[in-house]
Amino acid sequence: MSAPQALESLKKGEELAVPALVLRIRPFRESDLIAHLLTPSLGKVSVIARHARGSRKRFPSSLDLFDRGSARLARERNGSLGVKEFTPSHSLQRVRGDLDKLTLASLLCEAFDLVIQEESADDSREFFEILDLSLNAIDEAADTRGSLRAVFVALASLTKRAGIADLSSAQPGSRALASLLESIERFTERKLATRSTLGPMLAKLSAP
Repeated sequence: MSAPQALESLKKGEELAVPALVLRIRPFRESDLIAHLLTPSLGKVSVIARHARGSRKRFPSSLDLFDRGSARLARERNGSLGVKEFTPSHSLQRVRGDLDKLTLASLLCEAFDLVIQEESADDSREFFEILDLSLNAIDEAADTRGSLRAVFVALASLTKRAGIADLSSAQPGSRALASLLESIERFTERKLATRSTLGPMLAKLSAP
């Protein structure tokens, strides 16, 4: 069963638990959130999390960017897809405490969010595994250069699998990373909002 078919077969009142990575969140109304989740079986899905900014029972750590865990999805009365509960398995604490790591993890999630189409299961398991491993690599990297290498490898894999560009054999570096980001922006016809934060970071690394 394809991702759209699986979601269409989810009737009102039924629930489906899936592993998920949080790609994007934004406030909605007074206490709700809209989230983009990447799952290995359904691909990327857009969900509404009711009262996510207030319920610590259903959302123990709220619902935060980079979180990986189990999402309990359900079809709402209006037909939209909701996440009833999200239980994180880990939340990348080192990323959240380091500005460079936070910037690079944000860039990675934004790139995956732009490239991957909604509710498409094509390569979804591979995309999920690439992003999951890469976020962990950023979290565990000993320095910023290590985090940058993890980002380059992840974006090279993303663009190759999506048929955008093949720079998998390129030597990691600021020039190759810029080429990957430019290819993503051309393909999606959108600018990566977090890309502007890379300049100061790269300048700091190249400083004597």
